[in-house]
Amino acid sequence: MPRQRTILRENILDASMELLRSSGFSHFTARQIAIKMNSSTQPIYKEFKNMEDLKVGLLEYIKHYLSEKVFIIQNATDALGEVCNNYILFAKKEPVLFSAIFMDRELEAVQLHDYSYEKIENIVIENASKCIDDKIDPFLNTLWPAIHGVAILVAQGKINYDEDQINKKVKEIVDISMSTLD
Repeated sequence: MPRQRTILRENILDASMELLRSSGFSHFTARQIAIKMNSSTQPIYKEFKNMEDLKVGLLEYIKHYLSEKVFIIQNATDALGEVCNNYILFAKKEPVLFSAIFMDRELEAVQLHDYSYEKIENIVIENASKCIDDKIDPFLNTLWPAIHGVAILVAQGKINYDEDQINKKVKEIVDISMSTLD
C-alpha cells in the first residue's frame, strides 16, 4: 500500500507564502520552501512540475489571499474607502510580502495589478449610479495610481502613516478622484 501524502499542495503554497513574507523572492527556492516545511524538496516536485509551475499556483493563491484580506468589504456604506484603506494597511503591515507581489518581477506582477484594479473597478461600478458610467475610467485613472503609489511608499517606509492618517489620505484621494466626475 503506497504511503499517504502528508505534505499537500496547500502546505507547499502556505510555506511559499511564508517565505515571501519573510524574505520576498531573494531566497525563493525549492530548498528554502522545503526548509519552511521541514521536509525534502520531493513533495514540492510531486505537486508542481517545476518552480515556474509553483509560481503559477502561488499567483492564484495570492489572488485568493488578497480577496479575503484586502478586498473584503465589511462596511457597505463606504466599500471603496474601506478597500483602499485595506490595501494601504496591507502594505504597512506586510511590506516584504507587498513588495514581493507588487514590486518584484518574479511573479506576474502585471496580473496582480490587473486583478487589484479589477477589484477596485467592480466596487466602483457596483456603487456608482448609471449616470456616471462613462466617467468611471477617468475616476479610476486618478484614484488607483494614487492609492497604489501611497501603498508603495508605505511599504518602502518612505512615509509612515498611522491608521488615522491612512484614512485621511484615502478620503483625500477619493475626494480628488471624485472631482473627475463633475
